[in-house]
Order: sequence, then structure tokens, then C-alpha cells
Amino acid sequence: MPVWSAVLEYRPMDEVPEQSVPRLAEETVTGVVELNDALEDALDVVELASNKRGPGLLGLSTGFPSLDKLTYGLQPGTLTVIASRPAMGRTTLLSDFCRHIAIRERVPTGLFSLEESRENLAMRILAAESHVALTDMRAGTASDDAWNRLAKAMVRMNDAPLFLAAPGTMTASQLAADARQLHARRGVRLLAVDGLQDIAPPQRNDLREREVGDVVRDLKRLALALKVPIVATCHLNRGPEQRVDRRPALDDLRESGAITFAADTIVLLHREDAYDKESPRVGEADLIVAKNRFGPEATVIAGFEGTYGRFNDLRLDPVFLPAPAADPELPEHAP
Repeated sequence: MPVWSAVLEYRPMDEVPEQSVPRLAEETVTGVVELNDALEDALDVVELASNKRGPGLLGLSTGFPSLDKLTYGLQPGTLTVIASRPAMGRTTLLSDFCRHIAIRERVPTGLFSLEESRENLAMRILAAESHVALTDMRAGTASDDAWNRLAKAMVRMNDAPLFLAAPGTMTASQLAADARQLHARRGVRLLAVDGLQDIAPPQRNDLREREVGDVVRDLKRLALALKVPIVATCHLNRGPEQRVDRRPALDDLRESGAITFAADTIVLLHREDAYDKESPRVGEADLIVAKNRFGPEATVIAGFEGTYGRFNDLRLDPVFLPAPAADPELPEHAP
């Protein structure tokens, strides 16, 4: 069998030095295991479902049992996307996940925000944990009782393994580097990113969808490499406003192709009272699980306490309905 040298000089195999011939049989292939090993890992997952985390939970609890029933928790190596129109509360929902996991369960969590400062993030978390109105905290009008609740919340939050970063701008490679450091030094087991579409792409491209696609795929690869779940927020376009019920759909995701393909779970957040203050569903929110790699699509109804900047689980059974779809008769909307 002949080979070609580096200068494309043809030489018979018997004239080529032995050390220059790749020994393919001796090389290892990254990530390849025998079926027996994979089966053992699968059995570990099955056993995990019945351990102390609770029946049916294969990952970290979000703090919303009704949502966990659908997704089996935030599982290692997965990418979950929370998407909504402005002022629906996607940052609030993301911080609720982090609050429960870091403060209640004491699981190291890294939260990166490209939309808020660290001070605002900390104030949001403190208000939700203490049940003190954000407006009172910002205006300095908290009562003595509110101050007592703040003090008690500070005790509960003391030494909680929640690590905040608000860089303002960040590339995907910078995020990956910081995440790897947090994982190695702090043992972080959940990464949260507020503002997926604000992450700078590895390289600029004329097509915005391609830029976002590169970022989303990088996040998914990072989750798989670190074996941790990643939860990210993103914006929806104006599609919901073109419909009578204004409920969002997967097609409303900006640069939706890449996000819809790469994400394991997509939760579309919707509140009727954001459009109609007299709605009979004031204080309720729909967590529409529009994509679920691990189970059915359904809608989870949660409570919304806007005064304190928090959602809560109403512990209602999920509504197993088809994921809402864009009305084909309506004119195409602009992002």
C-alpha cells in the first residue's frame, strides 16, 4: 500500500519510516464507549429518577413541580430556552429557577446577565425572597416590617452558592471561559444566561440568524462538555400581537431556526394581564412548553406576583394542548 509524503513525493510503503505511519488501532476516539458502558449509564439515570430528588426527577428542580413533571427537571447537558415578548417576566422566571436551586437546594449556580446590572439582579432576588415590594426597595420607602423580612431573607441567603456576572457585553468564547472556571473552581452545576441574543457571535455575519445560530450551538456544546444544564432567555418577535389571543408560538422566536433546533426545551412565557389589566386571569401566567425533547408539549399555569418580582407554582395539572401555531391567514410580521 503506498502513501504520500508531505511534499507529495510518492514512495512505496516499504520505504516509509515506521514512526511516520499513523497507528490508527492504537488511537482512542473521544466519547466512544461500548454498549455495556452506555447501558450502565442509562441504568444510573433510571435509578436517579427514584432517588431523594423525587419521583420522575432526572435533573435539578426548577422550583415549579408542575413544570418538572413535564421536563423531569433541568438535566445535565441540556439547553432550555425561556422566550417571551417584553415585560412578560422572562428574567424574573430565570431568576426564580436560580433562586430555588442556589438558595433552597444549595446547588452552585452561575447567572450571567447581559440585560441588567449585578445590583439590579441582587435586588430582584432579595425582593422575591423577602416578599418586599421592589418599588419600596428602590424608593427607600420600606416599612419596619419590610426591613424585618429583608433581614430574615438575608440570613436565608447567606453563603448561598449563587454567582452573578453582568458584563454588559460578552462573546460566546468569553462566556465559555468564565463558565469553565466557575465549574472547575466553584463546582457550578447550573448555568443561566439572561439575554441569549445579546451574546456576541464568534465572528460577524451578514445573516443575523447565522450569528445567533453559532451562539446557540456554542451554548449547547458547552452544556454537553461541562455536563450541566444551561437555561437562557431570548426575545420573541411581534407575532403574538398579530393574533386575537396574543399567545406566542415557536415561529415567533427571533432567528427561530437555530434556537428551535438546538434547544432541548423551549418555554414560551405569556400573561394575559400584560395586555388586558381587566383580564379575569390577572396574576396568572402560562408557561407554554412548546418544545420538549423528553415529553409532551403542554401549558403549565403559574401565579405571578409582580409586586415582588416572582412567579409561583399553582400546582395545577398541565394542560395538554397542541403548541400554539401562527395563523397562516395573517400577514407576515416584521421582527
